[in-house]
Amino acid sequence: MMEKLIDFTSKQWNDFAIIIKYKRSLFRLLVEELPEHQQKQLKAHDSCEYNITGSAFLKAGKILIDSLTLNFNNYGIPVRLKTHTVRETDYVTYKYVHERGAKYIMIQKNGFLVYCAPTGQGKTWFALSNLEGLGSQFDHLLYINLELSVDDIKNRCDAMGVNIPDNLYVAPFESVDVIQEWCEGRGSVMMIVDNIDNLVGGGDDPFGEQLEFIKKLDRFLKDFNHHALVLTQLVKESNIQLLGKDGEINDAITTNILSGVKQLSYLSRSVMMTAYSPEKNTYVYKMLKVGSAKGL
Repeated sequence: MMEKLIDFTSKQWNDFAIIIKYKRSLFRLLVEELPEHQQKQLKAHDSCEYNITGSAFLKAGKILIDSLTLNFNNYGIPVRLKTHTVRETDYVTYKYVHERGAKYIMIQKNGFLVYCAPTGQGKTWFALSNLEGLGSQFDHLLYINLELSVDDIKNRCDAMGVNIPDNLYVAPFESVDVIQEWCEGRGSVMMIVDNIDNLVGGGDDPFGEQLEFIKKLDRFLKDFNHHALVLTQLVKESNIQLLGKDGEINDAITTNILSGVKQLSYLSRSVMMTAYSPEKNTYVYKMLKVGSAKGL
């Protein structure tokens, strides 16, 4: 009889047994029959605070213990506030080139930074120029290429002289569920979404897909302490004056200039904008939403 690989969840478990739900069936696994390292995993997690997701081979209606994998997460579990331990705030460091040299900004890790610019004015360049630094801050990097092909990204890295990190992967994922599955067991993950404006559908609600994506991504990042850089364009309106007479970005520019759904700025940790300034013959920058950002 052939074996079947299954994915499962479990919200019922203790030191005695795990109750696994797969489709309409329930399976009971005795903890004492599990390998020692999995018994230690169970003892290290509180069943009131964690779910279990995993996979295993199913044969003749039984789960093969030796094939079992267990992952623990607290996604979707209500938190008892009185006993909750506040997690120390971590930051992600980004580098950008200013007219007076390189500058750095720190963004709270568990969430996302929105980086916006007019079409063709440095969004992807900013992301690629930060790859090496970001690669040293995370276990894995995931470049979600909704605009450029893998070849385009590799060619641009080569043209810019970017030292491509060993832990960088590229995939055009349009589903947060798929992203979450990929991230399991990979430690801390940094995601680059390039360009979220391409995540639109048809019909009466073209931005519904983008709204659902950004809401689920934000929740995932905050619950699992991952981070994302989300690239987006500006609203295409000819009457918007991006630059003032001094060549800097206009003080009147706000997050309302972002393309796409409003939740992109509402849920973000911070929003950063860049535009090319002919007056200064360089790129200029402005924080449209400071949020949890810190300058260095």
